[in-house]
Amino acid sequence: MAKAIGVLLAAALGVAAMSWRAAETHDVREIRLVARGMTFYLDGAGEANPTLRLHAGETVRLVLRNEDRGMTHDFTVPEWNAATPPVAGLRDASMVVTAPSRGTRTGYYCSPHQQTMKGTIIVE
Repeated sequence: MAKAIGVLLAAALGVAAMSWRAAETHDVREIRLVARGMTFYLDGAGEANPTLRLHAGETVRLVLRNEDRGMTHDFTVPEWNAATPPVAGLRDASMVVTAPSRGTRTGYYCSPHQQTMKGTIIVE
């Protein structure tokens, strides 16, 4: 009997945990960046190496799509100790970051191509 109650309790807690995780993913904003021509672009936009604007404490999933055949890119925010894995041509990688709880300004770049692939993140 005690074992059956334990199994039911574990199942109920598992459902609760899954529901909490599902609710949590709704609070994550997705930003899609494309690496093309040795430059970052927001997916569907034409501004090169755009300024990314986040809200203080906001959680963001950043997806990087590499459209440069034969090149490897990443997306690195050194001040936050965050980076996507290196992405070889025509693939995606992602990372989830939470912006600092206060406004700040920091840089981002592609580790192998820091001279041309760099921009700014503003936390408001």
